[in-house]
Amino acid sequence: MVQKTETKKAKQILHDVIFELQNVSESMQWFLPYDRLSELLEIRKEECLRKVYQFKAAKPQMTLSGGFHEVDGDLLVDFLAWILELDEVAEEFLKGGIFFSERPLYELRESYKSLIQKTIANHKLDQELILLLTAATIDFDDAVDSYLMDKFEIDFFVRRSIHQFLEKFDIHPEYGAEEFLYEYLKSLIPTKILNFRDITREFRDRTYYELYGRFREAKKKKKKKLVQTVTDEVKDLLAFFDLEPGANISDVKKKFKELLKKYHPDINKKGEEMTKRIILKYNRLVELIGT
Repeated sequence: MVQKTETKKAKQILHDVIFELQNVSESMQWFLPYDRLSELLEIRKEECLRKVYQFKAAKPQMTLSGGFHEVDGDLLVDFLAWILELDEVAEEFLKGGIFFSERPLYELRESYKSLIQKTIANHKLDQELILLLTAATIDFDDAVDSYLMDKFEIDFFVRRSIHQFLEKFDIHPEYGAEEFLYEYLKSLIPTKILNFRDITREFRDRTYYELYGRFREAKKKKKKKLVQTVTDEVKDLLAFFDLEPGANISDVKKKFKELLKKYHPDINKKGEEMTKRIILKYNRLVELIGT
């Protein structure tokens, strides 16, 4: 009975924290000071700080800045899961529409890719138009790019995949989740993470065969030695630094320094938040690929 009461109390505290973040959130940007966190946890500020320092000992990448920002969302989720002894913290943050960890964001990216692939798989090829475009361009992929842009709108795929994502996880959109996810996907479209040509590779190969009756030859690329077996997480982290899977630790360090300079708080007004994000991703990438 005591255990049940404690769990109920922990869940109420979690609800209060989420409600607090929803109230202060502006376009998914928020800050939860340690003193306010201590009030929500119903413990003295000194005790809260002691817990934070104890937690930080196991999280070397964590920086103390008077509280938790939205870029520290993963850390806040882990901290609350630890101190409240609850497993559903990440899930409740997701439903609350105030923070998305890497796992649901990965699902959103995959949903976006799948939506594009399924849509164009059911598309009846306009051979007259595609032949006209291939005759006017040197590179076949350029012609297919023009064709797909004529037939479909990227914005539709972005908004549709977000709508499905919000419905699937029953996420509250009124705290800026929809706008945040829209900007998130749009920012990844020019990168390797959501490379349009990679997503539509099967359609391109099939179209080439329909037009010319033969398989097209793969473009020759220089073989690069991979640092190790490349996981999806490593690929995404390398893509964040605009690096290929074959990049070594020196390449990562170079890009890391370039981004730190680019987002220095004295140059960029949102630089502090971005700098935290860069450092977290850099530390994680170095941890995965080694030194």
